[in-house]
Amino acid sequence: MLVTQKKAICRAALVNLDDSNAAILRECFNQFRIHTVNLSLQDGKIFDQEKYDAAVLHLQPGCEALLSAVRQSPRNRSMMLYAIYTPGQDLRQFSSYAINVMMKSPLDRQGALRTVRSTHLLVLHEFRRYVRVPVITEVQIEYEHDRYIGTSVEISGGGLSLQAKVPAKLGTAAAIYFSLPGADRLACNVTISWMDVGEGTLGVRFDPEDKRRVEIRNWIEGYLED
Repeated sequence: MLVTQKKAICRAALVNLDDSNAAILRECFNQFRIHTVNLSLQDGKIFDQEKYDAAVLHLQPGCEALLSAVRQSPRNRSMMLYAIYTPGQDLRQFSSYAINVMMKSPLDRQGALRTVRSTHLLVLHEFRRYVRVPVITEVQIEYEHDRYIGTSVEISGGGLSLQAKVPAKLGTAAAIYFSLPGADRLACNVTISWMDVGEGTLGVRFDPEDKRRVEIRNWIEGYLED
């Protein structure tokens, strides 16, 4: 008799969310075969006990303990981490937690669906179809002896996209410095590959001759394997 092994259900934790936001996200995740679990937490001990594939939480006072628990948990440190923020909120204090996706409060159903649709393959661990990892962390850009601060958007083995205002030209060289969960501070020489001045975004390509690029690639491979 042939026994078919049922694929494990992917789970997204909805942490301390109000009923409205939880209902919107539950509907969005369910469309992509991702089961949601409502959690009411004061600390992150549960992330040392149970495995989740994603988590959504509101960036509010006291949430740092939960963010830290996720990123330090051997079971969950590589989960997809979604955060809901309030317009005008200073997000720099959360840059060390490498949040993957930011969503503006109050959630819009269509906007939330677009966000989940664009990232659900990472939650489902279907990595071959997703070559870029969304990750939000502070990035320092060194260009012509000056330093500028930006925020990463997505990272791949070949480069990084970020939000930053740098008075650079396409094809010029720079250097970047940033941190990722579970890794020492990373650095790499880069080339400015594209810019959108109106949106304040740009893309950089890692210098293939810079051996430090291997550390970035190893982090990505380890993140996907976890």
